[in-house]
Amino acid sequence: MPELTVFERSRLEWRGRVVLAGRHRGRDVILAEGGELPEEIGLTGAEGLGRHTAYPASYENMLAWERCLAPERRLVALHRAGYARGFGAGNRIVIAASDGPGLRYPGTFGGWDGIYAAMLGSAVPYWFVQQSIVRELIPDGADPALHPGIGHTGGYGPRELLRAGLFAFAAQGGYDRYRLPIGADADHAIVVGHDEESLRRSLDFNKLAMAEARDYTKFTVDTSHLFDFPVSLSVKDERRLADAFRGRRWSLPNILPGRPGLEFTYAEEEILRLGRWYWRAASVHKELYDHVASLRGVQRFDYELSLDETPGPTPPRDLLFYLVLLRDVLGLPSGGVASAGPNIGFTKRHDFEGDLRRDLWPQVNACASILRHFGAVLSVHSADGVRAATGKGLAVDAVLAEATAGQAELKVADVYQEVLWQVLAASPEAAEREIFAEAWPRTCEAARQLAAVFGGALAGLSGGEAQCLLAAPSGREAVERAHGAQALRLAQGAIGYGLPLFALAAELLPGTDPGRPDAESELFRRFMFLTYRDLRPAIFATLNAAGWQRLSAALEQATMVRIRAMGWDLTTEEEEAKDG
Repeated sequence: MPELTVFERSRLEWRGRVVLAGRHRGRDVILAEGGELPEEIGLTGAEGLGRHTAYPASYENMLAWERCLAPERRLVALHRAGYARGFGAGNRIVIAASDGPGLRYPGTFGGWDGIYAAMLGSAVPYWFVQQSIVRELIPDGADPALHPGIGHTGGYGPRELLRAGLFAFAAQGGYDRYRLPIGADADHAIVVGHDEESLRRSLDFNKLAMAEARDYTKFTVDTSHLFDFPVSLSVKDERRLADAFRGRRWSLPNILPGRPGLEFTYAEEEILRLGRWYWRAASVHKELYDHVASLRGVQRFDYELSLDETPGPTPPRDLLFYLVLLRDVLGLPSGGVASAGPNIGFTKRHDFEGDLRRDLWPQVNACASILRHFGAVLSVHSADGVRAATGKGLAVDAVLAEATAGQAELKVADVYQEVLWQVLAASPEAAEREIFAEAWPRTCEAARQLAAVFGGALAGLSGGEAQCLLAAPSGREAVERAHGAQALRLAQGAIGYGLPLFALAAELLPGTDPGRPDAESELFRRFMFLTYRDLRPAIFATLNAAGWQRLSAALEQATMVRIRAMGWDLTTEEEEAKDG
């Protein structure tokens, strides 16, 4: 590894002084020519480095680059800034600060290279930083032993992800060569619980993660695990529900001009039934919105409702009910919801299997129209399909674009890890292929253990019952005694993704030949995340410049497949402008 790598595209001028990003002996740095920069900028840790003054590219120093050195801030709340379209690029490869010394090739940005290249050809802004702050990341102060399964993307936390993302954006010239703002999504704060005690523990954990992510510009909160959480509504609460819904008729225009609008009324029995079903989930959304507002102060932020972790599509009338419940009953400020991700019939890492016109189009159009009425945007969750080259399936993205007039956001994440393994498996370099050869048996074994726990302890239980069993000392002891400590840890981490993941392992295992490694097999695609973290050091120590370039090109291509299908590429925008 060279002593110093300077990223020339990062070059900025601040009051006549040249500032660049670089890597020195595996450490991300900010380089200033001509001596130290004024203290008013806020950079700390200066040291001499040849003709440069080097500052560590720490969290605080990268925020200083964003807020003081750059010609203008680029990290913004995208929806609040007026953008009704956008792409969430959930990069999980990421070169964290601790990974730098182990890099064979110091010129990589760990997946953000390919994503940035796609951004240059896109007409919509990106959430350049996006991971689940309580599932993929480990917040500072959290004990991983108390939260099995967290941190599977690398063991870093929300601050480090934002630092690494800002560094990758700056180093590639984002502050000078890219014309749109970017967002940072503190994604999928997931609140769970089978009783008030476990719910409170989950809330405390999520608040801890949100506090660390206070400088992010978007907060996505998933309370769908709390639907039908047992509540006893007071007479006052029932009266508030009745006042908000009884006798009211909602006549909402379609998001598509000239198309029929939507009409909704709610009967007395339905008001109480839906009120009880959604009360606790919506109350938690209000509590966490207030928490984020207190953290952000005067800084604007986007707040997204994640409502898609359900067995079936969200009924549009339920979506309207939930939004009215939040605003008119529980007091979430009008316009406080910037976006929402209801279940539109998608399954994680599967292509859409319904009828595009009969099932998908009307569901998407209705949800987008309802959200538009509240000043919010439809967020498409679980947008990864079976193959990077086909998105969520043939013509699916075109239907999403048509049904929403292109006013939606698309979130992807799994596809980037999948592409990484496919590039390694097909590499001309034997050392790269060997890493995949190691990942394959580890993934098969992890799936085998989940299938064993499912068959031996969880089959026939509801999701809530399975959570209770794995949370109870007696249940944990029984699982460990029957299947081993490693299987117990895997099960405790995987239960946050829902009981269907265990059932899927049991379903896929018999049809998977452990002796025939296949990076595109359904079992590997669905369970490779369980073994990724331990193999990161080998990946970073092995890939050379050519290997990272192959990966970057594949990631750019995978991203542009979705961008083009949504009509969000610059070429499409330019052609439409000419036609207009």
